[in-house]
Formats: sequence, C-alpha cells, structure tokens
Amino acid sequence: MGTFFRGRHALSYEPAFVQGAGRLLLAPMSVDEPAGPDDILVSTAGATLYDPVTGWYDAGYTKTGINITRNNAEEEFDVDQIRGAIRRRPTTWEMSVGTQLAEASLESFQLGWELASDPVTGLPDITTDVNTAPALDVRSIGLGAPPAYEERRAAVAFQFPDQTLRIWYFHQTTHAPQEVGFTLNKTGEQVSLPLRLNCQAVGDKPVAEQFGFVFEQVAEPATP
Repeated sequence: MGTFFRGRHALSYEPAFVQGAGRLLLAPMSVDEPAGPDDILVSTAGATLYDPVTGWYDAGYTKTGINITRNNAEEEFDVDQIRGAIRRRPTTWEMSVGTQLAEASLESFQLGWELASDPVTGLPDITTDVNTAPALDVRSIGLGAPPAYEERRAAVAFQFPDQTLRIWYFHQTTHAPQEVGFTLNKTGEQVSLPLRLNCQAVGDKPVAEQFGFVFEQVAEPATP
C-alpha cells in the first residue's frame, strides 16, 4: 500500500542527500570553459586521481563550510483599480561563493586580500629570494591597492559516498568587497581569512546559463 507523504525521490536516492565538506577550485579566465567534472578534476585512476586539471588550482582547506548563495530583486506592477500587485518581474539576479580560508599562507593572503597574481596562471605572484646559508631564503608578496578586480573561474566540488561528483561551476567571479582581517592571539582558533566571490552573469551566454552550470555524475537513474 502506498503512503500519503511523498518526496520527489525515494529516501534511498543518494544524490538527493547532500551533507559534508566541499572543495573550492579556481582558474584564470584563460582556461577553457569545462564541459563537465572531468575538465576540472582528474578522473583517471592512479596517483593523480582528483588532482586539478591543468589550469585549475585549489583554494585550500576551509573552515565553516563553503557557502553558495543566490538572490534576486524584483519590481512590482499595479493598477489603480486593484489593491495589490498584478505582475512581478525580476530586475537583478545575484550569486556568490563564500568560505573561510583555513591556511594562513601567503597563497591564502593573496586570494583573500586580492593581492598580485600571475596574469597567465592566476597563481600568487610570490617572489623567493634565495640566500646563502646560514641566511634563510625569503618569500614575499606585495600589499597593493589594485585598480581592478581579477576575474576567475570558480568551481565548488562535492563527492557523494559512491564517489560520484557534483560540481557547481561559475563562468566568471570577482572579489567581493568586505573586511578581511585576522587576530594573533594566544588562545582560540587558528587564523583564517574570509573569502567571498561575486559571480558575474556573462552576457554572450544563453539566459539559462549566464552564471554557469551544475554538473553531476550519474551512477544510477535520475528518478529511481
């Protein structure tokens, strides 16, 4: 006998249950747009399995999760004779990706503080001065005030227990304005840096794809 309460999928359908940590990957705009997960993460068994595909790189370990938001504003229309809105139309759509970078490395500061990066690879523009022992080598990165934001591709990857992947991919993102600071203290959590990326709508894409795609590997029927 059937039951009254129903979901869209059976409770045993694993892709309908998402819980756990994700992974944030970035790439310069010069990298080709991916057609699926295999263009972002290596899927071939072996030592390089799940490595970023050439051009992509990891943002690193995170704290407090990876947050994806979507919001919109709208305009209401009315007429004198009706005491309520007769139409609503969206005026703007917004999407963003946010997290806390848990690795307090120069690479994380470059990303969280929007410091200089290599224009080709998108990787931090870190200089290493090699000294003769016993003097130590020195790595450095400038603290600048860039006149424009760097544009990056972004992807948030999640792996299900059956090893299949779902990836939220965004064509174009930029640094979101916010205060990004840290405290050096003898107690408490380790230093982490907040990061939020605003996702841009790309005008030469079909309307349904202007922010990006959600890619999902399928190991079982989509509707069991």
